[in-house]
Amino acid sequence: MSRTTKIGMLLAATVGCYQMTALANGGGMAAPAPTATAAVRTPEALAKDAYNSGISHRDKGDQAEADMAKKTDVKDKAKALAKAKDEYTKGYKDFEKATQILPNFYQAFNGMGYTSRKTGDYTKALDMYNKALSLAPGFPDAIEYRGVAFLKLNRIDDAKAAYLDLFARDRKNAADLMKEMTNWVAEQQANPSGVDPAVVSSLNAWIQERAKIAVTTSAMALTGHRSIWD
Repeated sequence: MSRTTKIGMLLAATVGCYQMTALANGGGMAAPAPTATAAVRTPEALAKDAYNSGISHRDKGDQAEADMAKKTDVKDKAKALAKAKDEYTKGYKDFEKATQILPNFYQAFNGMGYTSRKTGDYTKALDMYNKALSLAPGFPDAIEYRGVAFLKLNRIDDAKAAYLDLFARDRKNAADLMKEMTNWVAEQQANPSGVDPAVVSSLNAWIQERAKIAVTTSAMALTGHRSIWD
């Protein structure tokens, strides 16, 4: 029997007791039944609601960012960018609320890292990813996204280490990080931003080498993981 059913029967028995007592005392009508109080929601449920709200804002931010890439007008691009940042900021607040309710909610810390990174605060993003990984060592999504943050900070060796870690744990996340690394190289080649060209060339060669290794070892890839962002 479910807990809900048991609570319902208990309330019914209480109401019947009040009615019989009133009649036995000569009352013309039954005594009013006690009012049932609203069910108190658990911290887990509240945290889940906040987290899901954060996911919704994150998705809207991603969509606005994708729309921005399709715009050709400068004003339209700026508008889409502003919308994306607004959604990511709202998402961060929701994820933060979830962690305040459940301090061990590592997925929410990962969400805080994601939305921080998307708004350009890479240092905070790293802090949040590190927090998620301290609670759930080896969490693939956090390792991947932290690797992207390393790229944004031009910490190439750390990004490589993140890829190698993922390659041993989760080939899907490793492949996604490799795409980010490839994009970083292309961006640096098109618009150099102070990074030594030799570093960019070295990473590009490393990517090509790792891509060959990934192909030749594909039969050994780990399977079964599904990202929480999917």
